[in-house]
Amino acid sequence: MDGNDAMKLLVPTAAFAVGVGLLLYFWPRPPKVFLTRERKRVQVSDVVELSHDTKRIRLSFGSKKMILGLPVGKHIVIYAPNPPSAISSKSWNGKPDQDKGKPEIDRKYTPVTGNEASGYVDLVVKIYRPGTVKMPDGKEMKWEDGGKMGLYLDSKKPGDWIEIAGPLGVNEYLGQGTFKLPGKTVTVKHVGMLAGGTGLTPMLQVVQAALRDASDACNFYLIYANKTDNDILCRDMLDDLARNSKGRFKLYYTLDFPPENWAHKTGFITAD
Repeated sequence: MDGNDAMKLLVPTAAFAVGVGLLLYFWPRPPKVFLTRERKRVQVSDVVELSHDTKRIRLSFGSKKMILGLPVGKHIVIYAPNPPSAISSKSWNGKPDQDKGKPEIDRKYTPVTGNEASGYVDLVVKIYRPGTVKMPDGKEMKWEDGGKMGLYLDSKKPGDWIEIAGPLGVNEYLGQGTFKLPGKTVTVKHVGMLAGGTGLTPMLQVVQAALRDASDACNFYLIYANKTDNDILCRDMLDDLARNSKGRFKLYYTLDFPPENWAHKTGFITAD
């Protein structure tokens, strides 16, 4: 083979190799996952007050190319120091300290964003501050100390760090109406949900994931109970989901103490 023949063979081969290299370089790669079941630090990047006692806290992973990696239906755990007064007195809110004087506490949270969000995760946190709250019926609820984790997260500002771990939980929504439960999977066409107060977030997580999938035909029905209309979490988000669901998500509010001209349900959720 002379030099010209070698060159004719070499040029296409090199061009092919370059093309393959460029294809591999630009080929979409799956995003990195933040949650690995190990304890990790995340940075508070934004805090928004949703109401007088509720905040949306955004936690950054440090990379916009990273996703949370939380299966739908599961949750994370947040760590915080146990307040010194709880450790020394072994009591909280006038009762024995449920954390039994441990130096550190942990609480489980279900985020309101999932793997569709890159680089961050959002938590909606209700804060129970010390003091006396007067209910519409005249009864008073007294919080001597407040809620430990809520107060800890309430103190955090953009730039602060907290520690989380996950994923945790035994149930998972696989999509298309299929739930993975301990020892079995169940597929349904209709899902009824009951939630009160901050118990909304696990339900919201599943509904959001199902409605993002246009091929998921499962229907969801949520009865969401609160004491007053000011206690309703994520109301704008819920209303938008119901309005844009094409009938797949039916939402029913009920209040213990409804305001005048309340157009929804009233009363407690009972077995009946």
